[in-house]
Amino acid sequence: TSAEAVELDAIPSVSPVGIFRTDSAGRCLCVNARWSAIAGCSREEALGEGWAKALHPDDRDRVVEEWNRATHETRSFESKMRFQRSDGAIAWVLGQALPERDIHGKITGFIGTVTDLTQHIETENGLRASQAKLELRNEELRRLAIKLGLAQERERSRIARGLHDEVGQLLARARLALGKLMRNGAGGDMAAQAKAVDALVHGAIDETRSLTFELSSPVLQELGLGAAVESLCERLGKESGVQFTVEVKTEASSFTEELRILLYQAVRELCANVVKHARAPRAEVYLHADSDRVWIVVDDDGAGFERANGKPAFTQDGGFGLFAIWEMSAQMGGSFEIESALGDGTFAVLTVPLG
Repeated sequence: TSAEAVELDAIPSVSPVGIFRTDSAGRCLCVNARWSAIAGCSREEALGEGWAKALHPDDRDRVVEEWNRATHETRSFESKMRFQRSDGAIAWVLGQALPERDIHGKITGFIGTVTDLTQHIETENGLRASQAKLELRNEELRRLAIKLGLAQERERSRIARGLHDEVGQLLARARLALGKLMRNGAGGDMAAQAKAVDALVHGAIDETRSLTFELSSPVLQELGLGAAVESLCERLGKESGVQFTVEVKTEASSFTEELRILLYQAVRELCANVVKHARAPRAEVYLHADSDRVWIVVDDDGAGFERANGKPAFTQDGGFGLFAIWEMSAQMGGSFEIESALGDGTFAVLTVPLG
């Protein structure tokens, strides 16, 4: 064995692998210096079956069993394993070996190598840890985005109620007072001025109602998601000329307040895109739900757009809203898909699980 050790050491010391040689039964005869450095085990300690003591306790039984099976079946061996040095340091290695034969083809032993994978494994583990942290932060950002969206919608609802209950009521009372003034016989210039002021107040009331609906749909709070979607599409159709067709197959009780708000925001964004960007004469909106899932489909025959890598194109003219829908659906375990091409309309499908 000393001659064999000298032969192994004749291999250049810069060899990146540790080398070992065994007898036909798989018992270690010699190792080179690189093997000892990787395993943290001296040549003398490695002889026979001593090499196995250098293995990590969690890997030892498995590797010894794999090695014994390979030597018994006189076939090649390959296994990833860990050595644990006396100072506790861990070395990840890939062990490989092949049978050696004499000129008559008889197995005389095995020769093999161990390749140090420690740096590679540690780099991979570091990347996985960084990826896990990044995903965790992305998850936190998604949750925060949903919370911000809900807070925004509640604030919009609060402002809308203020417009309706306070400003709207004040304007209504002002118009009643003007009507009384005109009925009581105000004449001449006063009558003309009162009529002009009445027209201004009437316009302010209409504008307040419009702002109330733009800020937050009172129908959503009072009658539920289906009625709110129908009301939204009716109003957008009157304002834009787009012919919206709405089909609702769901019950208002199917949704929590949070889900109702988020789904309404999604429909509002998709329908607003139809009006602002698609230049579509017609659009169809479907809201369907069963016991465990809700589907929202917005299908228009407008201008369409190009997508990037199968996802919505997030542009400054409305694409971020699509991104927000995509993030919301991912956070809630659903999906958001868009099929679109220039000149061929847009087909958007949002699915979200219930419960």
